[in-house]
Amino acid sequence: MKSAAKIFSPASLVLVAFLLAACSGVPQTSGGGGVGTGGPFTISVSVAGLSGSGLVLADNVTDQLKVTSNGTFAFATAINKGSTYAVSVLTQPLNPAQICVIPQGAAGTANASVTISITCTTGAFTIGGQVNQLQGSGLVLQDNLGNGVVDKLTITGNGSFTFATPVATNGAYAVTVLTQPSNPTQDCVVVNGTGNASNNVGNIVVTCSVGTIPIGGSVVGLDGTGLTLLDNGGDSLLIIGNGTFTFPTLLASGAQYSVTIAAQPAGPSQICTVSNATGAAAAPGITNVQVTCPPVFEPIGGQVVGLSLLTGQTSQMVLTDNSGDNLPVAGNGPFVFDTQIAYGSNYDVSVLVAPGQIQNEGVIVWGWEGKALTPVTDVTVDWGHDDWTWMNGSDTGDQDGAFSAITPPITSFITNAPGGRRYSSAWTDNNGNVWLFGGYGYTYTSVGNETSDWNEMWEYVGTNNYMGGLYNYWNLISPLPPPAPGAVTPLGRWGAVSWTDAAGNLWLFGGQSGLTFLNDLWEFNPTTGKWTQSPVGGFNLNGVYGAQAAGSVNNLPGGRVLATARYDKSTNTMWLFGGFGYDAASAVPGLLNDLWTYNLGNGVWTWMGAANWTGSATTNTINQDGVYGTVGTAGGGPGGRQGAVSWLDNAGNFWIFGGYNLSGTGQPDAFNDLWKYSAGEWTWVTGSSSVNQVGNYGTQGVSASTNVPGARWSPAAWTDVAGNLWLFGGQGYDPAGNGSLADLWAFNPNAAAPVPDPNPFLPVSSQWVWIKGPNSVSQAGIYGINPSTTSGVVWPHVTNNPSSRYGTAFCTVIDYSGQAHFYMFGGEGYDSTTTDGNGLLNDLQRYVPYP
Repeated sequence: MKSAAKIFSPASLVLVAFLLAACSGVPQTSGGGGVGTGGPFTISVSVAGLSGSGLVLADNVTDQLKVTSNGTFAFATAINKGSTYAVSVLTQPLNPAQICVIPQGAAGTANASVTISITCTTGAFTIGGQVNQLQGSGLVLQDNLGNGVVDKLTITGNGSFTFATPVATNGAYAVTVLTQPSNPTQDCVVVNGTGNASNNVGNIVVTCSVGTIPIGGSVVGLDGTGLTLLDNGGDSLLIIGNGTFTFPTLLASGAQYSVTIAAQPAGPSQICTVSNATGAAAAPGITNVQVTCPPVFEPIGGQVVGLSLLTGQTSQMVLTDNSGDNLPVAGNGPFVFDTQIAYGSNYDVSVLVAPGQIQNEGVIVWGWEGKALTPVTDVTVDWGHDDWTWMNGSDTGDQDGAFSAITPPITSFITNAPGGRRYSSAWTDNNGNVWLFGGYGYTYTSVGNETSDWNEMWEYVGTNNYMGGLYNYWNLISPLPPPAPGAVTPLGRWGAVSWTDAAGNLWLFGGQSGLTFLNDLWEFNPTTGKWTQSPVGGFNLNGVYGAQAAGSVNNLPGGRVLATARYDKSTNTMWLFGGFGYDAASAVPGLLNDLWTYNLGNGVWTWMGAANWTGSATTNTINQDGVYGTVGTAGGGPGGRQGAVSWLDNAGNFWIFGGYNLSGTGQPDAFNDLWKYSAGEWTWVTGSSSVNQVGNYGTQGVSASTNVPGARWSPAAWTDVAGNLWLFGGQGYDPAGNGSLADLWAFNPNAAAPVPDPNPFLPVSSQWVWIKGPNSVSQAGIYGINPSTTSGVVWPHVTNNPSSRYGTAFCTVIDYSGQAHFYMFGGEGYDSTTTDGNGLLNDLQRYVPYP
């Protein structure tokens, strides 16, 4: 299966209208704005097509006029009736470079006010060449550009020449001799005088008679550039393509000629030969000199990636080029087809036979077709993904959102999108759709640079369409304008926690709204589209902890922001850890390290604590230090922090990583410690007990006991179906400094080593592996192709990577094959360019790992 569509990237547009515009410049007369019939008269120009700067026009050379935009402008000096005018271009515009054309009739005698139409064109080509052996005077060449436009050029000596009037891309030119030279009389002949300009034309040769016999022939098989011929060791001629050629110098009848090659072509290199190279000049001319260049062949190849075979299996895959050159491929790695193809010929690579016993979601072939102009090495047959996909939104930060009602049938790309924002909450429902609530940033109703804490609920549908399309889009669910009567919606907020229960309902707890810390609990039913609020919770409330590990209907965590939470479907329980907010008694908020569960069946909160917590009296008090003990040994626990992330592994253990607290100077101190909570005890697993540690990345794709992500807060995190813990980005430390990150890591929490598998990206037990992305901070994103320009079709690619960011909203979608797709929305950081890193983003990104 090939890529979904061929992508055409035209280098330029054909300037069809150029010659028409150049022919429209016949002077127009008018009443001159009140000037009488006896003068004086104004001389004006009407400029169109100008996009560059620096255009300077002149009338009679001295009256100069600077033009900065399109429109009609008058020269400063009016002229008397019967006086002459002559409009010319003194300086052509730059940035971009343009050529502005003065039409025929731009000079004459004024009997009324005159307006000259001038057309400026980007991408036009000049017409010129070389004059040889001119001895007389008065030689005039003309270029017939069609539609009555003729550019005349007086030649005063041998050498190069260029006509004043350029032609548009692929525009026709026809150069002939208008007036032959005299004193002495000569007969000048034009060679290569007609054609269509695809580049600047400089190969027109005008040869004036000394001899009378032309020497030439033809070239075949030329693929490269730079082929140069000589006649009699000195009459040089650059050959630019296959076909006929004629040397500039004519020979006298009976004179000897000898054609040789001064320079062989390159790019590609060829060794050309000459036959019928010598002889005597005879009328009407020599045309049988033959230059033959041997054909060049290019290899076609690339690499196979992402192929994960079951243990002991081998690939049965067969690739094919141009549906004829079949190549069996044993597995991941480079490949080259046996048959090379002629230079400039098309190649078309596809999968003829799929591998046997594969675990994958299909194949994408990148760089699958083109013309072989160099050895082809970049065809990528991608079976396993490890790719990011730009699904929706802008690649530029600080964008307002967009919303309009969706009316079936859908026939065009839907531009709906939430505005750029950070710390939104996200879910996946039981249909695989992605939901987004709140966050701080921009909305579709924003005025100017208005930002706030929003309470919009959005749904993104079509996640089952791997390659996207018209049915992948955002839709605003609530509050709709105008709000429904009696509708209940959570207060706008950021930094809340969220989870999806077994029934597919979406839950929301806490967060911050304005200057208040919330501990309210909400449930959203995607089927009815309605919110339901728990009767407890409110603003800036202390927690009610009760006894450790003893649930009670009276218990309730205090108001908080940037906590972390995970839902355990097997026990219908949500786990909640830390954040910044209120403990059991303090009047001011601080950093929390309390651990809670919420039983969705009976609505009971339980403060879990830790049975073997030593060195700290309690964990229901703000701003507690961590107790680290020994790596791998149960005991102690993490200190107070916000912006940590968490996971549940396949054994039901709760994990947290990173986050930050504030140092004594008020600066953030970031963690990179990884903790596991199991059987009522915390265990410090990896990372440092000290803050602000730089990352040790090791080799990309290779697990190592020394690997560890740098300290960070507010990254994104998810668990795959195998129970591996995944981590993306955040604000923190690379090997050299700090800033926003865009690296992707995985950690295998399993105690036993995995079954051997050729997939190199499977983490080794209890080790981190750097999977993808840059190992340095403050990086712009590699977005790939914009889905809004392709009717929603998306383009996963192994080279794509989101920009450095933190505070994203994230969730996972399980596809039809059981593979976990990670979705990530927005955050704060960099976009597709190197900005200051403070942009609020609204791009939706998807990552699919190797199977």
